[in-house]
Amino acid sequence: MSRLAPWLRGDRAIAVLVGLHLVLLGLLVTQVRGGPLIGDETAYVDAGKALSNLVRDLVALGPVDTREMRLSVVASGWFMPGMGALLAPLFVVVPDASVLTIRIYLALVSTGVLLWAALAVRRALGQRFAVAVLVLPGLVPMWALYSSAAWGDTLAGVVLVVLVAELVACLRRVLDGVAPSLREGARLGLLAIATVYLRSSTSLVVVGLLVVLALTVALSLRQRVRRRGLGAVALAAACFVAVLLPWSIAASQTLGGRVLTTTSVPTVLANTFGDYREGCFGECDPGSTIWFSPLRYAREVGRATGLSEMEVAQQMSAYALRDVTARSYAGDVVDNTYRYTSGPARFSRYLRAPGETGGVGHLLVVGVTETMLYPLWVVGGLLLLLVRRRGRDEQVLSLVLKLGLLALLSQVFVHQAGPRYWPTAAPLLGLATVLLLDTVRVPARLDGLRSLTVLQGVVT
Repeated sequence: MSRLAPWLRGDRAIAVLVGLHLVLLGLLVTQVRGGPLIGDETAYVDAGKALSNLVRDLVALGPVDTREMRLSVVASGWFMPGMGALLAPLFVVVPDASVLTIRIYLALVSTGVLLWAALAVRRALGQRFAVAVLVLPGLVPMWALYSSAAWGDTLAGVVLVVLVAELVACLRRVLDGVAPSLREGARLGLLAIATVYLRSSTSLVVVGLLVVLALTVALSLRQRVRRRGLGAVALAAACFVAVLLPWSIAASQTLGGRVLTTTSVPTVLANTFGDYREGCFGECDPGSTIWFSPLRYAREVGRATGLSEMEVAQQMSAYALRDVTARSYAGDVVDNTYRYTSGPARFSRYLRAPGETGGVGHLLVVGVTETMLYPLWVVGGLLLLLVRRRGRDEQVLSLVLKLGLLALLSQVFVHQAGPRYWPTAAPLLGLATVLLLDTVRVPARLDGLRSLTVLQGVVT
């Protein structure tokens, strides 16, 4: 380890690891060349095209096509427009971009965001944690493949790890008696809402982390300093809400019901825990998927009855869930957990062109991904089980990582899980790896706080 220490310091390690990530992406392009858009990717790409048309309309000072915005950006209200906004610049420049062009563009954008995240983590937590983020997940082949896809899970995880790192640094200063500044509050709020815009399922994580900050400020700082700290927390919340409101208002007005982040919950619950064959008050259209058939059916019933499609979807969900028991629900949660943690490279075959096997490249993607990722699940399990009693700064990081991972893993209790979702948690597991290695390698300091020990135990 001592021989590696000089290499791990400074910008050299960052540059080399980003270069290796780019080389890996270049090798993996052959795996996705000729492959189609998969499932939800189509919705994100349509949103990107609609937003690019909005940019053209605004630049030309012409009328805005609000119908296209309703149909392609709001659509069913399932997908927040973060990935659409990220794709819009590409379609402004290349309106008819091919799928391969989209994937290369997203891979390069993701690399830039990963580099930004590594630098932010280095400032907040130190060089070793930045290196960890670039290796785990940056050099995991399937994570690199996912970075070229239009799903928001991968990028949401990268932005989330920046939020976690900066929040940990902020909490450490609060415990030293220093209130967060207004600038810090605004930055944390914007990082939180950016994460949600990329993947709405992270809402529980980011809101929970902001609540942790608010409680820590309220309980740890003295009166005058506390007021300044609570002002920063209030600004964080205000920034979060201010950026969320345009989407929430537009979706609510379009769909005729109250929308905060997503309208997918009723259909997701029905398909995950209920009888998906009864998702449309009976069998849905067999010519489509279990996700899109209920959407169309709810829309048609809404038009016929005068109800909003959201109300119809809730009624359909209740019908499909009518026979759910505690036993069946628990069994589905176990199945979800297995699907979340197993076969992490399964989606690699969907990203390839139809009929292509992928050959040796596919086998390498699967083998290397599983070799790197399965130990991360062990790391995550150890993090959740172990309670740090010494080293206050490490206690803070341990507590925040526990909360973040548990909130992400709560998906198995409310949503059908699968190997598409682990990329969101992977960067946090990279931080957890360094934390656990330090537990073994570095002598513990004697500045641990009993309150943080208790909180870790409660979370565990």
